Amino acid sequence: MVKREDNAPVIDQKQRERIIKRTSWIGILGNTILSGLKITIGVISGSFALIGDGLDSLTDVLTSSITLFTGAISSKPPDLEHPYGHARAETIATKLLSFIIFFAGAELGITAVKQLIAHELRETPSPIAFIAIGISIVGKILLALNKFRAGERVNSSMLIADAKNMKNDVYISLSVLVGVFFTIILKMPILDSITTIVVSLWILKSAFEIFSEASSELMDGLDRPDLYDKVFRTTRMVPGVINPHKTRIRKLNNVYIIDMDIEVDGSLTVAQGHEIAINIETALRVAIPEIFDVTIHIEPEGNIEAYENFGVTEDLLMKE
Repeated sequence: MVKREDNAPVIDQKQRERIIKRTSWIGILGNTILSGLKITIGVISGSFALIGDGLDSLTDVLTSSITLFTGAISSKPPDLEHPYGHARAETIATKLLSFIIFFAGAELGITAVKQLIAHELRETPSPIAFIAIGISIVGKILLALNKFRAGERVNSSMLIADAKNMKNDVYISLSVLVGVFFTIILKMPILDSITTIVVSLWILKSAFEIFSEASSELMDGLDRPDLYDKVFRTTRMVPGVINPHKTRIRKLNNVYIIDMDIEVDGSLTVAQGHEIAINIETALRVAIPEIFDVTIHIEPEGNIEAYENFGVTEDLLMKE
C-alpha cells in the first residue's frame, strides 16, 4: 500500500468519494435529528431560542447536502471542458461554506449588539430545554469530529470547513449556557452579550480563514515551501539533470500537479532527454504519492529565455 510521509495510506479517488459521501450522509441525518429534537422541545417548553437553534441546525443539513452534492461532482473524470477534472468544485464549495459561516457569525454578533444596546436579557431556557442543549452540544461535537477526521484523512478542505461550521454551533450553544450563568448566578447580564459578541468574532475569524485558504487554492497558491524543496532535492538526485527551474505546483483537492523545466547536456538525443524526464516523474511519484500529473520541459544546458519570469527556482526558495 502506498503511504505518505506521515505513514498514512494514500486514499484512491473512489475510496475518497465513498468517505465523503458517507460522512455527508451522517451529517445530514445527524443534523436532521438534532434539528427535529430542538424544534420539538422548543415548542413544548415555549423556548423561541431553542426553536431558532433548531432552525439553525437545518442550515447544517444544507451544508452537509452541499458536501454530498459536491463530492459527486468532484469525482467526475476529466472531459473536454474540464481537462484537469472537476476537483475545483470542492474548493468552490469550501468558499460557499465560508460565506454561510460568516453570515451565521454576523447574525449572532448583530443580535448580541442589539441586546446590549436595548438592555434586553436573553431568554432563560427551561429545564427541558437545557437537556436539549446538552444533547445538541454532544451531538455537534461528535458530528464535527467525524467530519474533521474524514476531512483530514482524504485531505478535503470542504469537509474540514463544514467540521468548523459544526464546531461553531457548539460554541453558540455553550454561549447560551454561559449567558444563563452570568445572568442568573452572577447577576451580570451584560457579560452574556459580551460573551456572545466574542463567540461571533471567533466565528467570523474562522470564516475568513476558510475563505482565504480556498481563495489561495483557486489562485493556484501553495504555501508549502517544503514541497518545493522536496521536488528540487528529488529532481537533483536523477542522473543527467541540470538546473531544475521554473517549477510550479498546483493543488487539486488532495493531489498535486507539477510543471518544471530542467536543463540537460545539449548533445543528448531526444530519446535520452525523454528518459531523464521519465526518471524524474518516477522519482517524484515515489517521493510525493499524491501527485496527479507531472510535466517536464527539457532544455539544453545554458539555455536562457528572457520571458521566463514565473515559477519557483532554487534561489528563490532559499531567499524565502
